[in-house]
Amino acid sequence: MRLKIAKESLLNVLSHVVGAVERRHTLNILSNVKIQVTNELLTITGSDLEVELVASMPLTEGACLQVGETTIPARKLVDICKSLPTAALIDFQITEDQRCILKSGNSRFVLGTLPAEDYPLLATENAQGTEVSVTQRELKRLFEKTAFAMAVQDVRFYLTGTLLEIDQTQLRAVTTDGHRLALCETAATSTATQAVQAIVPRKAVGELQRLLSVEDEQLSLLIGRELLNVTITIANRDKEQGDITVRFTTKLIDGKFPDYRRVIPRGGDKIVMIAHDVFKQSLQRVAILSNEKLRGVFLNFNADSLQLRANNPEQDEAIEDLAIQYADASLEMSFNAQYLIEVLSVLDGDDVSITMTEANQSVLVQDPTQQDQTYVVMPMRV
Repeated sequence: MRLKIAKESLLNVLSHVVGAVERRHTLNILSNVKIQVTNELLTITGSDLEVELVASMPLTEGACLQVGETTIPARKLVDICKSLPTAALIDFQITEDQRCILKSGNSRFVLGTLPAEDYPLLATENAQGTEVSVTQRELKRLFEKTAFAMAVQDVRFYLTGTLLEIDQTQLRAVTTDGHRLALCETAATSTATQAVQAIVPRKAVGELQRLLSVEDEQLSLLIGRELLNVTITIANRDKEQGDITVRFTTKLIDGKFPDYRRVIPRGGDKIVMIAHDVFKQSLQRVAILSNEKLRGVFLNFNADSLQLRANNPEQDEAIEDLAIQYADASLEMSFNAQYLIEVLSVLDGDDVSITMTEANQSVLVQDPTQQDQTYVVMPMRV
């Protein structure tokens, strides 16, 4: 195999797959990327057996000097490319003894390789499942508005991902860590005849967010029993090169997501309206003097006023008063400040509505102008 390619072009393709590669893995070959070169196409694959990314880019005439395939250490290849000067041309060759020789200017690097046929791939041939059509912009928005509420490490492994729920006209993303819940939905078309659920792992959600753009280009997701598959076309930064096609595949979490509808409080009769930015900034200030571990902040709701209060074992205390729209009985609740701040960070409107029932019950936090986003936060036990 031999290829001559501009450093930027190679890095551009590599950058879309290297996120799937783990630095340390029980299988040495999974620290590598698989590189395939034909006369027309450069294809690079990265995988950790859970998430697989395959990026392809058309080659200019004469770039391929010899077709072939191999696997090369991913991080070393990326670091070498990044260290080369701008506009550097890389001469990329696999020798008969299966060594990779990289030449550029006065630099020469020799890397070890492993056989391409040994590279494990997720079985995507003849994949079947539910097809969902949605725009890149909307799919990216679903993840951005909900990803923060995924559990990080939890024995309830099904909480460490994002639930995608599909029916014929809606695509819904739901996350929860047991203390808060985030839900966002958008219009979509699908081949589903009944509701379909799939739990996408945390790492896969992060990679998808990175790949998706804010374009209105339609995507077709294929959601099977074990895998989710989607192909994304990405405009090349080098206008002289063709677009990059990325095939994204992830294993789904095999588990039963809790019935999130039962968690969403219904019939709340106490509604508060607060200016979004003022509330968020006040929470950030008051939380400075909260207990570093618990991050608890007291919210005392009175007629048209809210008092935020926090203290810590060092006897520090912070108090701040806000004007709000509220006309019900006085109510005091305690929340993890970070949970509220993270919800406010994904709401875009000028105002926030908080719907409450009792002091020890979960509250509903929403942007009054965005009915497709719902957030639930549990109070702390005082």
